[in-house]
Amino acid sequence: MDNIRNKKVLMTLMRLDIGGAETHVLELSLELKRQGFDVVVASNGGVYVPSLTEAGIRHYEVPMHTKSPGKVMRSLSLLKSIIRDEKIDIVHAHGRIPAFLCGILSTFMPFTFVTTAHWVFKTSHGLKYISNWGKKVVAVSEDIKTYLMDNYKINPTDIFVTINGIDVNKFSPEADTSEIVNEFGLKPDSKKIVYISRMDADRALAAFHLVEIAPKLLEKQPDLEIVIVGGGNVFNELKAKADAENEKAGRRYIVLTGGRSDIYKFANLGDIFIGVSRSALEAMACAKPTIVAGNEGYIGIFDEDKLPVGIDTNFCCRGLEQCSPELLLRDLTTLFENSDEENNRLGNYGRELIKKDYSVMRMADDAVRMYIAATDKKQFDAVVSGYYGFDNSGDEALLYAMINNLRELNRDIRLCVLSKSPKQTAAEYGVYSINRYNFLKVKKAIKNSKLLISGGGSLLQDVTSSKSLWYYLTVIKSAIKSGTKVMVYANGIGPINKPKNRENAKAVLSKADFITLREADSFNELKSLGINIENIKVTADPALTIVPAESIRADEILKACGADKQEKLIGISVRGWKNCRADFMDCVAGALDEVCKKYNLAPLFLPLKFPEDIQTSNELAAKMNTKGHIITQKLTAKEIVAVTGSCKTILAMRLHSLIYAANMNVPTVAIAYDPKVSGFMNYLGMEDYVPAEALTEDDLVKALEKVILNEEQIKENLAENMKNLDLKARENAELALSLIEEEA
Repeated sequence: MDNIRNKKVLMTLMRLDIGGAETHVLELSLELKRQGFDVVVASNGGVYVPSLTEAGIRHYEVPMHTKSPGKVMRSLSLLKSIIRDEKIDIVHAHGRIPAFLCGILSTFMPFTFVTTAHWVFKTSHGLKYISNWGKKVVAVSEDIKTYLMDNYKINPTDIFVTINGIDVNKFSPEADTSEIVNEFGLKPDSKKIVYISRMDADRALAAFHLVEIAPKLLEKQPDLEIVIVGGGNVFNELKAKADAENEKAGRRYIVLTGGRSDIYKFANLGDIFIGVSRSALEAMACAKPTIVAGNEGYIGIFDEDKLPVGIDTNFCCRGLEQCSPELLLRDLTTLFENSDEENNRLGNYGRELIKKDYSVMRMADDAVRMYIAATDKKQFDAVVSGYYGFDNSGDEALLYAMINNLRELNRDIRLCVLSKSPKQTAAEYGVYSINRYNFLKVKKAIKNSKLLISGGGSLLQDVTSSKSLWYYLTVIKSAIKSGTKVMVYANGIGPINKPKNRENAKAVLSKADFITLREADSFNELKSLGINIENIKVTADPALTIVPAESIRADEILKACGADKQEKLIGISVRGWKNCRADFMDCVAGALDEVCKKYNLAPLFLPLKFPEDIQTSNELAAKMNTKGHIITQKLTAKEIVAVTGSCKTILAMRLHSLIYAANMNVPTVAIAYDPKVSGFMNYLGMEDYVPAEALTEDDLVKALEKVILNEEQIKENLAENMKNLDLKARENAELALSLIEEEA
């Protein structure tokens, strides 16, 4: 963090007049200056320039406010000189024209180029192709982040989301308004409505609506004064309408101030505020009841119930119902009729929200996080290698949990996942993803990463095939060769049977920087290989940390497959396996029929790998006399965990069905087709498993009856064990982050 403050930052924007983006840049520059950055600003100038120069921030006048070819060429020349003479390290562009110009210069000048997206641009008529978003980009809302991904295909890991930070010391209920009351001849005790915005055609809709309904408002509030702050291309048109209304009323009660730089005084002037985006937040910081309304939509009187939509649209109202005179009149009337106590409550809620979540310090911190990522010599913090992109629920759950655990510790972690289906993986998890079989790209990604994470799951075994083991060991060897740290992350090791494979595994794994294992049997397998590195730890499977989806979503899934949530469900997760006896399916079907009939259970088949497990589930269901339900839709990890929690008990071959059941404290019987299954059950302190190769109908019935009859005790034991396992599962991410930070 201290190293980044040695960098010199150039902010570029079109102008420094009144406006949300302009104020954002002003406050960001001032806060970065306070934090020790050397900040320089270039724009066409405006009312905020004196505020910068007073703070010791140099401003250069560059005509980036127009697409005029002559001005564009002039701007390029000036920017080139500024960057060269000031020895700029980071150029941070705000707006399409500044970003276009700085993007050109970044191709042949040695600076780091980043941007902020304050709004959405038109992308038609080729405009999309002149937009340059730099190496990293900050979006001022989640919907703008989505816009950048959808329209410009920017990888989500290159987009940081920030807020319009407010200086709550300046924008405060204590701000002195006496000077502007005197300047504009306002009545100190009148009821005042304040509206602040740039008076441009694409920004001033609510101002026109406000003037339109002014006579009706005056009838309701005879001592009313309306103050409209801002200048722009429709200012004269709006002023003419306001003057006409004032003449009809016989007094000046609508006041237009034009452009101002002392916005904090006007934000604290009124009893009620109307505006959007940054202006609305500034008024909230002054503890004013606020109606959020603008050209792009209408939120209305801001209160706690409006917070989610406010966050989603960055208080711009984008995509919401249109602002109208009727809506404004309705909500202003409500605020007129409210008690002072209620309006004070609204104002105080807004101020506390701004202090907590919308401070200028947080906005600056978001920018600094982007600068750190953009200037990092390594492209990724970690490359993740595993069995991903194959539509296997267990492995996808591992990846989901791993990413979540890492992001809980570092929300900006830059991950690249090796996948069979990279586009799908990138879209689903918000990560970089490359084809796991493109070894040139894989090698390059690993070299440009601080850490290789190999995991989780049973990657290092040769029961499936020696080819699979060879692949994962080759990826690890590539990291070792390139000098990238290696963490084997929550793996289940073995069995590794072939002597040559055991020798190869020992040679490679002995060079890992850290190995975590999901159960003790894997530790014993490593010992048998002769691996004695110090940094080995038994933790737990990351999927144990998955938070289930809402119960209402589980009910919807059950209903879709014909199940009734009132039924006593026994979850069944089976898979095909080459070493099972010929009558395996008959034995399982017979045991399930007997238990379901005796205990009034309804079978619910939970396929985890598509389409293989659906076929196996259909085969088993066809052999049973008891009617069951088969979930045929692909579910997210959160959804599968939630559905598992709806079951009374689980019969599972798939390891991750056991893990989901443990997560939800559901008693389970395991069919152990692989040592990883028995290993997990032993680690969990559960002995309720039967070997797949020697399975009999009687043995399975006994095992199922045991867990059904001891349900409450088993659930208590699971709940107690899960407290410890959840902590151990999260420890994997902590260890990975410590390895990454060593490389920082």
